[in-house]
Amino acid sequence: MATNNNNLYRYADIAPEFEVEFFPKRSQDRTPINPLQAGEHLPTFHIHKKNIIATSDTLKSLNGSLPVTQVIDRPLVLAFHSIHWNNYGNTLLEKLQEVYADIRVLGGQLLVATTDDKQTFENATAQYQLPFATIYDQYNGIAKKAGLYASTDPIWDRVAGIEADVPVPGIYVLTPSLKIVYASVDKWFDQPFAKEALLEALEAASREQEHAIAI
Repeated sequence: MATNNNNLYRYADIAPEFEVEFFPKRSQDRTPINPLQAGEHLPTFHIHKKNIIATSDTLKSLNGSLPVTQVIDRPLVLAFHSIHWNNYGNTLLEKLQEVYADIRVLGGQLLVATTDDKQTFENATAQYQLPFATIYDQYNGIAKKAGLYASTDPIWDRVAGIEADVPVPGIYVLTPSLKIVYASVDKWFDQPFAKEALLEALEAASREQEHAIAI
């Protein structure tokens, strides 16, 4: 019997249905992320007690929900984190652990905003003894304000190995009024923050605050 070649298809020509549904759908709006830079102000955000994962002197007195400007009274190092960054995320926590003592000596505070809830974060980081304040950045709310996250510019669409809907890495030094004096944003996961530059910016911010208080 003759075969009609027009009705023949290779398996590779037809994507299985489950494979089509596996990948997140791209947004038709392709507006890229626009991370804040030094000299700009981070819009204020609230810290909710229910989202505190690990406390320190920064968050010990917090009850309910307060704007971050009422929680900090000296320069703040704000670092974003996600366990979905895989080894990059682990390395970031190790670097922050190493630099934490220097941050405190220079009169600063450290706050880590993670994409993960308390149980998920603690399970994934059980090997560390993390001494600094950590909060759950629910729905990437703080990362959005910093310009590190946008649903229209997902990481998984441009960085291999990351499939979750998370922000790009970013670390900031902020004055108590949330002015950014140092910004390190790593869009392509190939330029992590430099300890020396961060501490220099923090020291300058601490000196400026002491001068303002003296006046």
